[in-house]
Amino acid sequence: MKVVKLTDKNVPAFRSYFKQFSHEQDESYAPLDDFTPGDDDPVYLMVEGNEIRGAAALMLHPEYREVRMARLRMFHAVNGDYLSYLKLLNSILLHTSGLNSIYAFIEDNYSNIAKIWEDLGFESRRFAWILERDTENINRPDFPSGYELKAYRDGIDEDSWCEIINDAFGHSLGHVRMTRERIDKMKLSPDYIKEGVKILWYNNEPVGSLTLTKDSKDGEEVIFIEGIGVKTEFQGKGLGKSLLRAGLEFAVNYGVKKAMLSVNGENDRAADMYFKEGFKKEALYKCYYLDIKN
Repeated sequence: MKVVKLTDKNVPAFRSYFKQFSHEQDESYAPLDDFTPGDDDPVYLMVEGNEIRGAAALMLHPEYREVRMARLRMFHAVNGDYLSYLKLLNSILLHTSGLNSIYAFIEDNYSNIAKIWEDLGFESRRFAWILERDTENINRPDFPSGYELKAYRDGIDEDSWCEIINDAFGHSLGHVRMTRERIDKMKLSPDYIKEGVKILWYNNEPVGSLTLTKDSKDGEEVIFIEGIGVKTEFQGKGLGKSLLRAGLEFAVNYGVKKAMLSVNGENDRAADMYFKEGFKKEALYKCYYLDIKN
């Protein structure tokens, strides 16, 4: 087997490999139809004959370089052995100049692969729960007087959306700054629902956001509640709970029977709220970091 750099010609094959195996690790950033390998998206494939047996893909977009930390879109080898992962890692490390660390997620069920990552020098530093609940017997949102949840407006609300997310999550480990460019990429995703993005206003000031996307589980369509953000100075007023309930209400109106979301393990307050609102743990993903040594 050999490791080769991804070319435009092999992008469809890489997308197929990602679709087949990403559920074992991290499905968050699937390569879209317009995906092009380059300086911001280096990808290496492990191939045997004409068959792909592994892939390492790093996201090095400006918002990642800004915090000197990059996320592995994919880090997977079919054989699941140390040498395969070492070869892929050595290839991707060629692109890490100026970084302090790279990180990747893996589902907790794959402890054998996690052990290989640890042998390569990765350390587990945080984790995230995937939670789910059905959309029956939901509570209706109840925003305090003066607050109004409105649909996101293309070309108008981008800066407000970025401001809310960066304020609400800027302190979180692993947060990457939301930008207009990231919003534009989100809109290209097949999971994006235009009417699923909401901005919460208070006296014409943007104070909260809600992002809902399409997802699937066991062949059934679900709504994924991605971004419940509330500006720091407006937290503690029950706005997050009402945004969550608005998301569940959207799922009911959208005609799906299940809603899912992700919550960082260290965010006890948010996790407690989700559990009280009927969500249950469905999966655990651990985040592994590799510090880059000059």
